[in-house]
Amino acid sequence: MAAQSSNRFTFSSICLFLRHSFVHVMATLALMCVLLCSSTISNEHLVFVQEHQKLLSKEVTMKLPKPFHRQKENYEEGVIYFYHFVDSAYIIVFQGSMVEFSIDKYQSKMVERKGERKTSVGVENNRYWRKDVYSDGVRVYYDDVPKRNKAVYDKVLDEIAFRQLRRDE
Repeated sequence: MAAQSSNRFTFSSICLFLRHSFVHVMATLALMCVLLCSSTISNEHLVFVQEHQKLLSKEVTMKLPKPFHRQKENYEEGVIYFYHFVDSAYIIVFQGSMVEFSIDKYQSKMVERKGERKTSVGVENNRYWRKDVYSDGVRVYYDDVPKRNKAVYDKVLDEIAFRQLRRDE
């Protein structure tokens, strides 16, 4: 009888262990799915938010994919905005002088002039980059963009708008 009780205890313990393991595995899978799904920008359900920021002499307006993290750096010669996205891509909006970014050293695959904008594009480490230089000294970049999201970031830079700031702004 003691052996039978011991077998029931062992069987119950195994069932309890398996149930807890199953719950743990399912919770882990659900968490991994959320993390993997959020680490890329899905073009199907893409949400854009309009972002307005003041540079030295211009206000820039962009429609950016959510979510993103914004960082602003002011320095004596200018202002820089960094936008970081979940797919590891980033956008830089800059007006000023005395600053060089790593993208400025990349070799361009193509250079195009369109109105007041000179666009350079290329690939570095299997990721896309783009640099737009405007005649008024504003520079806008994207870098570290995966191929599947390139059209999203091209749209952001293609649709960017600037407004001249008044002296009292």
